[in-house]
Amino acid sequence: MIIPLSGRIDSSNAAETESALREKIGSASGEIVLDAADLTYISSAGLRVILRLKKDNADTSVINCCPEVYDILDMTGFTEMMEVKRAYRKLSLEGCEKLGEGSNGVVYRFDPDTIVKVYKNPDSLDEIHRELELARKAFVMGIPTAIPYDVVQVGELYGSVFELLNAKSFSKLLNEGENVDALAKQSIDILKTIHTTTLKAGELPSKKAEACGWAAFCAPELPAEIAPRC
Repeated sequence: MIIPLSGRIDSSNAAETESALREKIGSASGEIVLDAADLTYISSAGLRVILRLKKDNADTSVINCCPEVYDILDMTGFTEMMEVKRAYRKLSLEGCEKLGEGSNGVVYRFDPDTIVKVYKNPDSLDEIHRELELARKAFVMGIPTAIPYDVVQVGELYGSVFELLNAKSFSKLLNEGENVDALAKQSIDILKTIHTTTLKAGELPSKKAEACGWAAFCAPELPAEIAPRC
């Protein structure tokens, strides 16, 4: 059951709000989702309403919180007691330069300082948060990477926002006539940095098994002297 919350919930209307919520819930069982898309503020009195609902129905969650409401729920510990999801900032990428495309997403230049990777799968939020966490870890370890800092909604899809100061893709630099040898050296230097970074066991996921699978898949199509090297 999804129940919308709106306006402000404070001491002046908390009791009335709780009565209305309980009337809607009635004897229903199962998940109770409080949709806070139109909720602008909640006081301690409103928090106690949610707490009592949660006590009566363990499977209660709050979604689409604006930053102000989410911060209140976070600071008061509600994000540790129950599932609370913030509302994602909505972006339009109309007219933005497309920088590249991969198997799971398309990358656009949003402004001179930021790029947005839009994921093709509409159910990609878990994947996005996992990739952002990996990018943060890589950055902290000194591996050159764009800095992720936000998750946004683009139409029916979701995307991650990265800081990338006035950078260009290798393909664009090549098309503009940049020195190929110099770009190759940059690429090699980045790879050296990646492959000489020492990690603790399990600190980042290993791609070795997956890469070995790619090599085995390609082996029948490769010359006999090349396949073993791969």
